[in-house]
Amino acid sequence: MATTFFTTTKFFQWRVIKWLYYFSHAIRGKVGPDASHDVQARNCAEAIRVADILRGLFPKLELYVPAEHETFVQIAYDCLYLQEREILEIDCLIINNMDGVLVYVPDDEELQGGRKIEYSHAVATNKPACIFHTVEEAADYIEAKYRGELL
Repeated sequence: MATTFFTTTKFFQWRVIKWLYYFSHAIRGKVGPDASHDVQARNCAEAIRVADILRGLFPKLELYVPAEHETFVQIAYDCLYLQEREILEIDCLIINNMDGVLVYVPDDEELQGGRKIEYSHAVATNKPACIFHTVEEAADYIEAKYRGELL
């Protein structure tokens, strides 16, 4: 008996489709342009921690997390190869190739700086975007998107 492989079923899509999301987060954060490398490293470590939790909860979710590429960006910035404006332009070009954007804004912060630019770009280009304050909020959004798209 031949096995039939149904590639158009919702079940198949749930198992195979990978979602690519841009994970917008603070680099300099509340400190702004005067943020030390230590402050930036702490902000990046927190973003990676939250992203890793989401990856564990949603194995089919692929996140582009700027913090994971920050060494290159920081060197290019410090050596004056890239300015903040150019870095954010590149981030927006990356967003263009994503399925959506998750914006991490912890409770003690506000949407500002690069996160605001990235969020505004997502909205302007009709990308699904979610501003979240806790991992639980992000997980609820991702779960709702999965169910809405695939049920």
